[in-house]
Amino acid sequence: MALSIRARLTLWYSTAVLVILASGAVAGSLAQSRLAVQRLDDDLGRTMATLEGVMRTEFGEGLSLEASAEEASLEVVAPDRTLVLTRREGGILQVWGVPFDREALSAPLQNAGTTTLATSAGQFRIRTRLVDYGSHRYNAGVLASLDTLHTQHLEMVRAMMLGGAIALIAAAAGGWLIGRQTLKPLTAMADQASLIDEHDPRERLTPPPARDELGQLAVSFNALLDRLASTLNQQRQFMADASHELRTPVSVIRTAAQVTLARDRRTSEEYRESLEIVGEQAGRLSRIVDAMFLLARAEAHGVPLRREFVNLDDLLAESVRGLRVLANQKPVSVSTGGDQEVGLIGDDALLRQMIGNLLDNAIRHAAANGNVSASLGRGGDRVTLRITNDGEPIAPEDRERIFGRFVRLGVSSGAGLGLPIARWIAEAHGGTLQLHESQPGRTTFAVNLPAEPVAVAPASHR
Repeated sequence: MALSIRARLTLWYSTAVLVILASGAVAGSLAQSRLAVQRLDDDLGRTMATLEGVMRTEFGEGLSLEASAEEASLEVVAPDRTLVLTRREGGILQVWGVPFDREALSAPLQNAGTTTLATSAGQFRIRTRLVDYGSHRYNAGVLASLDTLHTQHLEMVRAMMLGGAIALIAAAAGGWLIGRQTLKPLTAMADQASLIDEHDPRERLTPPPARDELGQLAVSFNALLDRLASTLNQQRQFMADASHELRTPVSVIRTAAQVTLARDRRTSEEYRESLEIVGEQAGRLSRIVDAMFLLARAEAHGVPLRREFVNLDDLLAESVRGLRVLANQKPVSVSTGGDQEVGLIGDDALLRQMIGNLLDNAIRHAAANGNVSASLGRGGDRVTLRITNDGEPIAPEDRERIFGRFVRLGVSSGAGLGLPIARWIAEAHGGTLQLHESQPGRTTFAVNLPAEPVAVAPASHR
């Protein structure tokens, strides 16, 4: 079972405290043991110095080695210690203080220094001196049991373990409470997030008062919800607009078929007229579906660009020739001008569609017997395409709205998808499409594109 964040934080915090306490306990135990032995050695050294001083005093009074040893056993008193005097060649002179096995004393006194002696009665710390004073040669030893040190060490270890356990429990409880208090806003935000669904995406998280990481998370999450809500609203609007646009041609096709089939017999002219209506509306329906599909793929970054060299002035001339039939029906004259041999790296089919959409839009909104002009210009590493018509000006409040999907101004037979597609194509090529100016008798759209090869990444439609 996966642990909660609070449990994991408490576990990690408790583990860290445990490691710190254990490390401190081991270090403290070793240090205490070493210092205790060092203090004992110092005490043995002081006792040895006292014993040696008494022996010298007795020698100064003319006493023999045996008599001096006997006097020293009476004068030097060291509680919890065993004092030993032996002849250099062997044999114990005196042993006093804490009773000790005489047979275990001979060998340790042969070498000077301080060492630990292990016996059946336990461990002892022994300090030995080989003394040469005039004609007197003897060995002196002072012993102390290590049981007291071991007992003190065990008591300290027990106290440290008890204190460590209490500290660990306190740390775990404190970590749990701190984690609970710290993560309480996160739990509240999780509860709020569970109430947000696609039916009412207006709900937002309440950021905690403190401007910490959780506050930043709430702000970032709310910003994400805003973007998702905006996308969801756009999709809903797209579906509503698409349904509205598709309903008209479908209704016309259905009506034409019903009217034609209402009578058993029709003339060939009537059937032709009905089929012409069906064909015209089916073509319109096909164009709307194709445009919607292109925009949907563009939003999903599913339209890869085919990078190749494109001669933009040739592309413009071909597009103008292809739309002259529509222009002649208006009637509207279409002219081209500007620089020649203007090339760039891009997708030929998409650029052709962009120019066609802009020219089609200009022809539809040009004045009767008016004029549409298209000109190319190159400056530095940029290419500018301007398409101008002499129709009615666009109101200031509509100059950005016209690039939205299914937006149509005035009387137009289009679906309102030409300009959004054209802008996406320009942005996908690393350029821009803007309404350059709009005044009575002159409305100009300007496309600005990079003239040199660039790293192209598909751009999302606004």
